[in-house]
Amino acid sequence: MKLLFRISEDYEEEMAVAKSVFGEDLVNYRTEISGNELVVGRYSVLPFYEELEKELALKGNRLINSYEQHLYIADIKNYYEDLKEFTPKTYFLWYNLPDGSYVVKGRTNSRKFQWDKQMFARTNVDVVSIVSRLLDDSLIREQGVCVRKYVPLRTYDIGINGLPITNEWRCFCYREKLLVYGYYWSNFPDKKPYDELPEEALDLLDKIMKIVSKKTNFYVVDLAETEDGKWIMIELNDGQQSGLSEIDSGIFYKRLKEEIDE
Repeated sequence: MKLLFRISEDYEEEMAVAKSVFGEDLVNYRTEISGNELVVGRYSVLPFYEELEKELALKGNRLINSYEQHLYIADIKNYYEDLKEFTPKTYFLWYNLPDGSYVVKGRTNSRKFQWDKQMFARTNVDVVSIVSRLLDDSLIREQGVCVRKYVPLRTYDIGINGLPITNEWRCFCYREKLLVYGYYWSNFPDKKPYDELPEEALDLLDKIMKIVSKKTNFYVVDLAETEDGKWIMIELNDGQQSGLSEIDSGIFYKRLKEEIDE
């Protein structure tokens, strides 16, 4: 197994930790991968995932998630029907929405740090103007937009532009196994309410892993507690591209290597 880690000033410390775990199995360039290897593309598979997959295949290599598997977890439109009982109701058309508040985002990414201007719609009337702003954003426009029913979460603080700092957790999973999890808001580590997820959250995660593991291999599940104490899924992401939030990088890479090397 090779860890293909893209060089970036943003992830220098994380790469150093990964190198201490993977040693020579960490590479920065695809040309360093000889052949017949399983490849985990850490921050290195986008924007040309399909092309990377084809290039690696020329030497018999394969990514931990195929392009098809990546699309399943990267685009909410692909996984929503499988997981809709665990996550806020989501619309892919934004006309004639019921009265209420909504969260508007790309089908993969959001502009959460522009919460009050490019994400949160206080009423259904506000949705169209936020959609219009997002469709002017080249990244979001390419993905397509979705509109999600706003579910108030247990909130500890309010960040820039009205962004709620909530009880949200990031869980890295490999197939049907939880590798590691941590508090989502890395800019607000002091807001972490406890060190271990409650049983209700882990039970929900178990149900989600049983479904998602049939469609892909390495993925992230973001979970959050609602204002009334219920746990829900916020979204899925590809584990190769997802940041660690408050997860210890040494523990993450150690468990990733141990699990995949088995």
